Amino acid sequence: MSIFYILVRYPKGDDSPDSSTDVTAVGGEAWAELLGTTPEQLTDVYPLTQEHAERVRQFTGITLKPETYDYFLEPEQDLSRKMTP
Repeated sequence: MSIFYILVRYPKGDDSPDSSTDVTAVGGEAWAELLGTTPEQLTDVYPLTQEHAERVRQFTGITLKPETYDYFLEPEQDLSRKMTP
């Protein structure tokens, strides 16, 4: 079974995401190292903060704007449920 890693962005104060990006290509090892866990334990939703911003940019080319948005790494088994334009 494949695990997909999705970077999801929520406007501050909003419960609905306005963007989600498949960042699976970065790999579970890199995400686990960034978040201080193991790839096998990388099953929850993880907030990405200013502390993670530079590494996320290096991994993905995505610049986080934590003053405007909340970001989460969401591991998923079914990619079709998460992707939004």
